[in-house]
Amino acid sequence: MTSKSLFYNLLREDGKRRLWSMALSFLVFFFTFPVGIALSLSERMRGEIDYTYIISTLKSWLGFQNGWVASVIILLSLIMGVTSFSYLHSRQKVDFYHGIPVNRKHLFWVNYFNGILIPAVVYGVNLIIAMGVIAVNGISPFEVWKTALSGFLLFMIHYCMMYSVTVISMILTGNVLVGILGNLVLQFYFVCVIGILEFCYSRFFYTSYRGGGNVFNRFMDKCSAFALFMVNMERLQLGTSGRAQAVRVFVVLAVTVVLTLLSYLLYKKRGSEAAGRAMAFKISMPIIRIPIVVLSSLGGSIFFWSMRSSVGWGIFGLLCGVLLSHCVIEIIYHFEFRKLFSNWKQMGACAVLAAVIFCGFRYDLFGYDKYIPSESSIESVAVSMPDVNFWVSYGSAQQNSMGEYYWDYQDSDEYIFNHMKLMDTAPVLALVRDAVADNQRMYHGGDYSDTYENGKVSYNFSIRYTLKNGKNIYRTYHLSGDEARPEIAEIFENQEFAKAVYPLLLQTPEDTAWVRVSRGEQTNVVSRDRNGTEKAMTDKLLLAYQEDLKNLKVETMQKENPVATIQFLTKMQAKAETKREEIQSSWKYSDVTSRGYYPIYPSFKNTLELLKECEVNVEEWNSLENVKEINFDIYQFNNYRSTYEDKGSQYLTITDEEEINQIMSIAAIDGYSNMNPFGGRGEERVTFSAVTESGGRSETSCTIQLNQLPESVKNEISKIKEDV
Repeated sequence: MTSKSLFYNLLREDGKRRLWSMALSFLVFFFTFPVGIALSLSERMRGEIDYTYIISTLKSWLGFQNGWVASVIILLSLIMGVTSFSYLHSRQKVDFYHGIPVNRKHLFWVNYFNGILIPAVVYGVNLIIAMGVIAVNGISPFEVWKTALSGFLLFMIHYCMMYSVTVISMILTGNVLVGILGNLVLQFYFVCVIGILEFCYSRFFYTSYRGGGNVFNRFMDKCSAFALFMVNMERLQLGTSGRAQAVRVFVVLAVTVVLTLLSYLLYKKRGSEAAGRAMAFKISMPIIRIPIVVLSSLGGSIFFWSMRSSVGWGIFGLLCGVLLSHCVIEIIYHFEFRKLFSNWKQMGACAVLAAVIFCGFRYDLFGYDKYIPSESSIESVAVSMPDVNFWVSYGSAQQNSMGEYYWDYQDSDEYIFNHMKLMDTAPVLALVRDAVADNQRMYHGGDYSDTYENGKVSYNFSIRYTLKNGKNIYRTYHLSGDEARPEIAEIFENQEFAKAVYPLLLQTPEDTAWVRVSRGEQTNVVSRDRNGTEKAMTDKLLLAYQEDLKNLKVETMQKENPVATIQFLTKMQAKAETKREEIQSSWKYSDVTSRGYYPIYPSFKNTLELLKECEVNVEEWNSLENVKEINFDIYQFNNYRSTYEDKGSQYLTITDEEEINQIMSIAAIDGYSNMNPFGGRGEERVTFSAVTESGGRSETSCTIQLNQLPESVKNEISKIKEDV
């Protein structure tokens, strides 16, 4: 009984010592919750905003997603941790406290728990006041009390975790300023390590998938209390499974318990004579100094390397980092300049270790970029070539709870990797071997180059290897050359590749409502399901086009270009289009209804025959008779140089019928040429307007390879280029 009474008395006396921190905490929380909510509600009530929206706003402010409250919690954890154990840094105060006839264990737990109770009580009191403010404004507190309570509990358990780290830093040090610096090290050192490793990974490993991604970032929430807090701010939200949330909360509680016990053990081991020294435990000095110096050396070398891509500058940065960090830490440790190089051997070892890590990334000593799984170990591969299928829309039309339509976008790689399993790995691995050889020569050789090898045809492609042991490996490659690789053609003509790259091949007649054809600026619905009257034609068009697209060969794409595009609207897209027509809005839901166009090649006989039945004049698409004039805008030949001299006409005009026929027989409509991955990629192209006079004058923007133009036209263009 006496022990309990003593503990409570000590809590009360310690609270008197911290009146200023209580007042500061109360003011911060008072203006955050009661005052902030009162201001927000008065403004919203005056604007007569929807009640549901007001409740949603209150929940976001009272809940765990409030970033301002998170900042307050982090700041208070530092202030309370410092004030709780700052007496350890003064010899007079240590002698006084340790001279009191009270067990040191009681002193620790009194100071520790008071640092938690003060913000918890102040936070809770202001939440109660805030509920009163909400009630006064005519809103039932029962609408938001669960959110407020969960926010309070989540913020406080994270506060305890952050606070425990500050307590440890204060116990490990003998000076307040050094203790604060130590807290920053404990909170941010490993965050910086992950950041630098991620940078090195993405900067030097040129086959890293999408420049690195989350190879190291996935460990972010495991590297410090601060990082775990920030990640949980994002993960502990509505929509996350209850099991996942419970696991995260349990982890925070477990980490807090471990840190608390660690701080208690360190407190018991700490000697009274440590007050006034930089570090309370001599053994901790190299344990803290060496990792910081290594990281600073590596950071300095990477900083100067990134500026000049030079080994010399990298060495200079490494020396700057190791000297500055080591000398500053020694000054902090010993409080005198004569100790700058007292541990020069450790400094040299840190520099060597940093150099090894840097060279490991720079020269691929780990063999990351050289790695190619053996063919016998691969179960299947998936290949994504974003440069050639960028025009494909991945995702689906959706409708939200408000009845609004939107496009639920899906990443192209994610979709393709989830739908592709190529068992024929030979052509893929042949491309990979050549790409790896190019990488090693250009990037990890003696002469560093930061530019791709020049070539007329280049491909950027990402691969997911699915190994027989169940492991997935991701890589990104670049390959360039003077012509299209035959392996690329093999991959493109693989049916599994086509089904994964073109979502339309998996679309069913049951989910298809309309068919729309577009050519140039003209777009027409050719089959529209009106109570099932045109459904048969819609289904036949879909099946016919799917068959044509699956049978499309690389040889065909090298000879032909798309002459039009076709869209098979899903039922959800059709609903969005119908609603747009009802409200007579030309822009409403355009992002939803404009997706899903695919090219029509002249060789798509099945599709073209059915379009004829739909009274689409497909014969006119390849007709050259109506083109009377071709105009090249000469400004495209300026090579981005501006000129103020009047050269006369802005256009190079072609009216010769033979030249027009020759150009139009090869040219492609400008908007469709990029849909053809084998339509003269890498060649210089020029654009022009084809003027027709059938049923009135109209212009169509077209494109053609420069080397395919008639000689007379090429000569005229050469003269124009020389003039500008």
